Amino acid sequence: MKHIRLGILTLVIIGIAIALTGIAFADQAGTVSPAVQNPDIFQKPGSIQVISSPQMASVSVDGLPVNGLTPLTITGISPGSHTVEVIMTGYAGWTGNVTVKPGLKSSVYAALKPLTGTISVQSSPAGGTVFIDNASSGTTNVIIPGIPSGPHQVRIEKSGYLNWESSVNVTGGRTSLLKATLKPNSGSVQVNSNPQGGTIYLDGTAIAISPALLTVIPSGNHMVSIKKTGYMPYSANVTIKPGEKKFLYALLEKIPKPAHVYNESDNGNSYSLSQNEIIQVSLPENGSTGFIWYITTTPGIELIEESFVSSNPGMTGAGGTASWLLKLAGTGPQEFSGVKKQGWMPPSDKDTTYSITFIVQ
Repeated sequence: MKHIRLGILTLVIIGIAIALTGIAFADQAGTVSPAVQNPDIFQKPGSIQVISSPQMASVSVDGLPVNGLTPLTITGISPGSHTVEVIMTGYAGWTGNVTVKPGLKSSVYAALKPLTGTISVQSSPAGGTVFIDNASSGTTNVIIPGIPSGPHQVRIEKSGYLNWESSVNVTGGRTSLLKATLKPNSGSVQVNSNPQGGTIYLDGTAIAISPALLTVIPSGNHMVSIKKTGYMPYSANVTIKPGEKKFLYALLEKIPKPAHVYNESDNGNSYSLSQNEIIQVSLPENGSTGFIWYITTTPGIELIEESFVSSNPGMTGAGGTASWLLKLAGTGPQEFSGVKKQGWMPPSDKDTTYSITFIVQ
């Protein structure tokens, strides 16, 4: 009995060995049959390394989600073919097949393509330049395709208007609509004067007759002046803010008679005067010949008025007297000088010159 049991045990062990090694054997008829092959459960598992661009994407293998985000390595994968899917918001999904070998690591690289959408930008008024993420992208009203999914910064710039900015989140395959109402980067000034009828200057340029509403004045500091014959010039600094309307009232003062009148006989002389005195310089001139005075002054002398009186108003080509009414606004040495010449001719030693100096206290 003991020998029989040992024989049975020996046969069982031999049978298992044959099954594991796959040794072929023959039946009584002499037909050769293969032994049973190794099942997969006896093969060592492998792993899959998943890398994506951009990173931080979700991964699933054979439809089952995997914990973690790319880049990552998934272990315990049975040998054979597997399907890997990589997903990330704002990007088209990536799918690929990978073959895992026993005990080895297989790698996949997923280059994710961003989903794109469209931005439609409208503005009132139209004609503004559109910038998406600081890149010029057309002029309103405009439809801009091919924008990657996700958040973007949109800016509209138009001359005379404040910049308009907004953020937009673009979704792939969809159109995001932006409507902008541009606010003027300008204001206005209502200018009145007493008496009326003075010429209004904005930053040195004559633009209207008082009273007048000055519109579309760019934001910032400006100089508004009013000049009227027989009256002292009026000037005021005005600060304009976007959308603001300001009011300016000018009470014009009559020009006082000059305290001193100087002529060609004072050429080269120097005089001591008081600050803010009103003086006049008068010199002969005949514009019909092309010879006129070109005047320059130091900063402390303000020109109030310039005039010409003909010696014979009824006679064509008659000469006369050119006069300059001046205010000695600054102190210290101040000079009034001029040269009489034909404007189209270069300076010459033969030109008539004039100069008078005032020591202002």
